[in-house]
Amino acid sequence: MKKLALFLFICLFFLPRIYADNDKGKLRIKDRTVEFGLNAKAGFTNDFLSAKDFFQKTIVLDLDKIKNGISINFDANASPLYFNYNNKNNWGFGLSIKTDIYGILGLSGKMLSFSEAVDEKSDISAAVFTEAGIPVFFHLHKLKIKIKPALYYPVIYAVSDISYTYSTDNKGTLLNFTYDINVYSAYSLENYNGITASPGVDFQLGVEYPLSNALGLKDKFFMLDFDLGLDIVNIPLLPSSVQDYMKISGNIGSDKPFIFGDDDSAMEKIFTFSSDTTYGVNKRKVLRPFKMIARSNWRPFGIQLFTVIPEAGFALNPLYSKPFSMEAGLKTRLDISNFFIATFGMGFYDRLWRNSLDLALNLKAFEIDLGVDLRSQSYLKSWTGSGFGVNAGFKFGW
Repeated sequence: MKKLALFLFICLFFLPRIYADNDKGKLRIKDRTVEFGLNAKAGFTNDFLSAKDFFQKTIVLDLDKIKNGISINFDANASPLYFNYNNKNNWGFGLSIKTDIYGILGLSGKMLSFSEAVDEKSDISAAVFTEAGIPVFFHLHKLKIKIKPALYYPVIYAVSDISYTYSTDNKGTLLNFTYDINVYSAYSLENYNGITASPGVDFQLGVEYPLSNALGLKDKFFMLDFDLGLDIVNIPLLPSSVQDYMKISGNIGSDKPFIFGDDDSAMEKIFTFSSDTTYGVNKRKVLRPFKMIARSNWRPFGIQLFTVIPEAGFALNPLYSKPFSMEAGLKTRLDISNFFIATFGMGFYDRLWRNSLDLALNLKAFEIDLGVDLRSQSYLKSWTGSGFGVNAGFKFGW
C-alpha cells in the first residue's frame, strides 16, 4: 500500500511539473502548417458467429440463437487524398475527397423462428456516397469553430420494406411474408443512359470551448483542466436525389387466413411464393446519416500527457426502419509530446459496441496512423471476435 500511495503521489504532484514545458510547446512536435494525407478504414460484424466458432474442427450452429435475430453490418470509407493548411492553429482550411460505404442486414428473430408476430420488420439496406469537402477552422475569441461544407453524391442507395406476420385465432392461421427492396442508383442498372442522380449539399459543424480556462478553474486546482466540444455531422442544406431504381419484390404465404382441414388449399397458401424484378424511374430525395455528439476533454494531471474523453449524443440514420439511435462512449488518450499518441476507446456508436485502439507515430515530416477495433451489436460479443475493424492513414508535410 505504501508503494501504491507513493506512485499516486508522484503521478499527481510531480508529473505536472515534469511536463510543464510540454504544454508550453518547448518539447512538443509542432503541428504541420501544410499537410497532405490519405486514409482508409473498413469494418464487419455479426451477432451470430464469433471467432472461436471458426477456429475449431467442427462448427456448431446453435439455432436457438436465431430467436434473437441476426444482424450483419459492414462499413468502409476511404479518402485517397486530402490537403490541410494550418496557420499557427489560429485558422486553416483544406480540401478532401472521400467515399463512404454502408451495408446493413437485420433479420427479425420472430421471423426466423416462425414465432407469432404482426407486421414484424427487418432491415436490408446499403448506400455508397462520394464526397468533396472543404474543411475550415477559425477562432472567435476563445471559441474554436470548425465548418466543413460538402458536396455529396449518392452512387447506390438501397432501402427495403420487409414485413412478417404469423398469427392464429378462431378465424384461422395467417402467414404472410412480404418484401420490397428498392435499389436506387446514380444511373440505370438496366440500360446505362448516363448519370441521372443529382448531388446534395450538407455540412459538418464543430465547436470547442476551454471552459475551465475561461472560468479560471485550472489556476485554482490543476486537476480541473477540461474543455467542451460539440460535433454535428451531415447537417442537410440541399438533399441529393436519385431516380433510376431496380425493385425486387415478392411474398411468401397469403394475406388471408386459412384453417387446416377445412381448407383444401391451405398448404398451397402456405407455400405460395412470388417474386418479381422491375426497373423504373421515381425521384427520391436522399439525406446522409445525421449525428450529434457532445464531448469533454479532461486532463486530470493538468497536462496533455493523459486525457479522458467522455462522449454522448444521438444519430438519425434513414437506412434503418427505426432511424433514431443513441451514441455514447469513453476514450483515454496518451500523448507523448505529439510524437506518439495512443487512444483506447469503448462505446456504442452506429448501433455497435466498439472497443478500439488507435496509434499515431508523428515525425513532423510524416505521420503514420494505425487502428483496430473489436465490435458487435452485443457488448459481451464485442470481446469475442464476432466483428472487427481496421484503419490506416498517412500524413506528409511540414
